[in-house]
Amino acid sequence: MASLIGKRFTVLGSLVLFIACNIWSAEAASYDSLRTSRIVGGLAGGLVEALGPIIVAETFPSHQLARAMVVYVGFLAAGSAIGPLVAGAVGVGLGSWRWYLRILSILTGANLIGSILMLPETSHDLDQLHAPSNAVLGDDNTGQKPSTTSIEDIRTPSLADTTTETTPSSHHGKEWMSRSFSTDYVPLRWKEMLLRLIQPLQLLSAPQVLVTVYVFGLTIGWTVIISIIIAVVYASPPLLWNARSIGLLNISSLIGLLVGLPVGGYCADVLFIRSTQGRTREPDPRSRLPIMALGALVSPSGCLILGYGLRHPDSWVLVCVGWCLLAFGLTGSANVLLTYSINSMPSRAGDIGVLVNVMKNCLAFGVSYASLPWMQAMGPVNQFAIMAALLWFGYFLVVPVWLWSKVIARRSAAYAQ
Repeated sequence: MASLIGKRFTVLGSLVLFIACNIWSAEAASYDSLRTSRIVGGLAGGLVEALGPIIVAETFPSHQLARAMVVYVGFLAAGSAIGPLVAGAVGVGLGSWRWYLRILSILTGANLIGSILMLPETSHDLDQLHAPSNAVLGDDNTGQKPSTTSIEDIRTPSLADTTTETTPSSHHGKEWMSRSFSTDYVPLRWKEMLLRLIQPLQLLSAPQVLVTVYVFGLTIGWTVIISIIIAVVYASPPLLWNARSIGLLNISSLIGLLVGLPVGGYCADVLFIRSTQGRTREPDPRSRLPIMALGALVSPSGCLILGYGLRHPDSWVLVCVGWCLLAFGLTGSANVLLTYSINSMPSRAGDIGVLVNVMKNCLAFGVSYASLPWMQAMGPVNQFAIMAALLWFGYFLVVPVWLWSKVIARRSAAYAQ
């Protein structure tokens, strides 16, 4: 859709459809009607999620990419934590689950108004935004080696940088109007729209994208499993918790996401900036990857703690600790992989976003059916031990990606065209 009507109008159309589906769900008279409304609403929400990475890549230069991307990933993941928390409180407080969907419709409507006013079309030349940093330093700076390097020292030319000095401030308003309320940036590329349906699949042969999709998808999938299992375990006898009490457990995953924000954002960008070694060479995208070592230790360990906690569910503190550690992996390490993949192929950021979202949503859909039979068949300890092992395997795959990053980048260059 973005290649046909542009990203702005795709987002606005998706939000309108999502609002309509939420209203439909709130007033659904049967289970079949409710299920259909959630399926259509999920498709609408998926369009917005998939466009996030390309919008971030088009808006922020390379040295700010991890910090910008971690905000996207953080809000994306926070929805799964805040949603059950608010739903439980609203359901118990107002006595009807329908009110949650009505409130969600109002909040999404406010988001739509904000997007109409503050989300212009972001399309422009990504090669300009992510150009090598020394291309803008000039000849006078090539011999300088500052003793300290700030995270803002190295800048790449963004659209704002290249137009501020030559464009009067009054023209910014005209550009905003053009990008927001005209058809100047509506591409109407019908042939490209058809190609876009299959183009993302070719990126699965790029190792960095494959590992990103695997780690990101598993971390989201395991988070969904935990949400389902916890809701069933704590609502069943002998615990019999109400929806509000179960929703409060989601605070632990929200804490993990918040703790991971500076690790997967600021700290990763610091490593990226320092890879220049005093501006003597271009920043290396793989320089962000070592920060993932922390997530590789913490996130799978959270699965193990969750398994032992759910074996004796009355020890809910242990469950919260494990959930917090697992959620840390989303913003603290999975985001770093996503940033690295987009930084290495910025022109394919949209396709990478599509793959990541398709994988995580398909995995989440699949595990929603298999999670309870899986736990009943082998118990929570064995189940979560397997989940931890699969996640550790994904982090292990990051090592060869880091070691042979330059070779992988050269072979993946064909996909960046």
